[in-house]
Amino acid sequence: MTHATAADSAIDAIVIGGGIAGLSVVAALAGERSVLLLEREALLCSHASGHNAAIYRPLEDDSTSAWLAQRSLALLSQLLSVPVLARTGVLLVSSDSERTQKLAVRAQQQQVAHRLLDRSELQALEPSLAGGQAQSALWLTDGGVLDIHALSSGLAKVARERGAQLRTGVAVSRIETASGRVCGVTLADGTRIDAKQVVLCAGAWAAELGQRCGSQLQLTPVRRHLVQLRPGRPIAPGAPVVWRLEDELYYRPESGGLLASPCDETPWPAQSPPADPAALLTLAAKLERLSPSLAGSAVQRSWACLRTFAADRELLAGPDPDLRGLHWLCGLGGRGMSVAVAAGELVASEMLKDSGHPLRAALSPGRPAVRMRQLNN
Repeated sequence: MTHATAADSAIDAIVIGGGIAGLSVVAALAGERSVLLLEREALLCSHASGHNAAIYRPLEDDSTSAWLAQRSLALLSQLLSVPVLARTGVLLVSSDSERTQKLAVRAQQQQVAHRLLDRSELQALEPSLAGGQAQSALWLTDGGVLDIHALSSGLAKVARERGAQLRTGVAVSRIETASGRVCGVTLADGTRIDAKQVVLCAGAWAAELGQRCGSQLQLTPVRRHLVQLRPGRPIAPGAPVVWRLEDELYYRPESGGLLASPCDETPWPAQSPPADPAALLTLAAKLERLSPSLAGSAVQRSWACLRTFAADRELLAGPDPDLRGLHWLCGLGGRGMSVAVAAGELVASEMLKDSGHPLRAALSPGRPAVRMRQLNN
């Protein structure tokens, strides 16, 4: 085994994973602590963060996403010199008007800009829904599409300017521990790097690394597909994101066509998944119910990526309950691009011993629902 270089010897915290989660933690922590980010791929944001629909959705059916999404957008406006959000709006559509009305109440409570639309208003705004089952929609006027490249490269730039080291092509084989706390990591080549704190931001790969060092937290990766469609009729480039609430499906304009997902979830190991042609049939069936005019769109390409969830489908953001010095930002599911920047701020605040965050308890990795021993009993 080789040892860390002289430059590495002064590191306070190591962040494992160079997607949106890892970059968010590093950008928040750098300047306060010496930080090293390690990404096993040659490029940052190579997996879930680089293979998603880049949708900014400021409201979910939970109590944390709205706050995190709005805080993330505020932080991005402070950190980055260019805007990263095109506010096209997000239409949350349903065949049940009562469902969208209840969601409107949640939007009001969580101070998310919105407007309820009936069927005629909805189809006037988005003609592709004509003939489908959607009866109403909640129009999230601040929703839209993010520029992932500008967002990720901007966060990386901020992190470096604040003194953080970002290394790609470096795989971590295990997290080292001693006397109940982390003390660094060992790389795949045998190099040991010491640090008092380690943050797991490795998405689908995080649970295995955590379990190897004794963590009891559980995460489930699932495979999800994205499909680039060429519809028979053109879709306006600035058209809103359409997201059906029942059997989930979304689509939005992209590269002269549509980017769509059947929102499928098949449990999958922590490895890059191949695309399954059956996902195209699922997408077509869902489109037939939502937007019959799009159901026969030509498929230009399709691909699969991983989304990772905790047992209660809430984020893991904060310190491990059993292993001192180990922290988590994982389980972002499909919400990462909307909420990760604010979640990274939360993790950094915990590492800096500022425990006054309003969502600290709700996102704590110490909650019983996400601990493996609890699930196995």
